[in-house]
Amino acid sequence: MIPQNKKPHPAGVAAGINSYSNYSTHDALNEVTNRLKGVIKRHNGGMLAFCPSHDDRKGRSLAVSEGREGQILLHCFAGCSIYQITASIGLNSADLFLKSDRQTYDPQTRSYFNEWQILSALQHDAIVVLLAARSMLTGKVLPESDIEFLSKAVIRINEAMSYSRRFK
Repeated sequence: MIPQNKKPHPAGVAAGINSYSNYSTHDALNEVTNRLKGVIKRHNGGMLAFCPSHDDRKGRSLAVSEGREGQILLHCFAGCSIYQITASIGLNSADLFLKSDRQTYDPQTRSYFNEWQILSALQHDAIVVLLAARSMLTGKVLPESDIEFLSKAVIRINEAMSYSRRFK
C-alpha cells in the first residue's frame, strides 16, 4: 500500500519502479514495456521492442524478458549497454529488480535469452540481408542508406552470435 503522504511520480521516473514494496513482477514488466516503443509479444513469452538508446526505426533490436527471480531482462542486439537502455527510459539498472525482504543470497542459475528469442529478434535483419543479396546478385547498386542498415544488421547478427556463444 502506498503511504498517504507519498504519491508515485506519474511516470515513475522520480521515484523509480522499486519505490514501493507492493510492486509485482507484472507491474515492473509493464512499467518497462510502457516506456518502450514498438513492443511486440513473441510466442516464447519474450518481447521485442525498438531500442530507445539508438536509432532503431527499421528493426526491433531490444529483447525484453522476465527472469526466474522476477527480474526484467533487457538485451540490445546492436550492443547498447543496460545502463544506456535504462537511462533512455528514465530508469536505472536497479529498477529491473524487485525489492526483496530476503537477507540471504541463494545462487541461482542465470536466466538468458534462448536461441529462439535471439532468432526472433534477428528475423527482420535476416530478411533484409537476403533481399540485399538478391539485389546485388542481379547487378543492382544499393543506396547508401541500405548499405548503412546492412552494416548495422551485420553488427547485430554478430553480437547475437557472440551472445549465444558466451552461455554455452
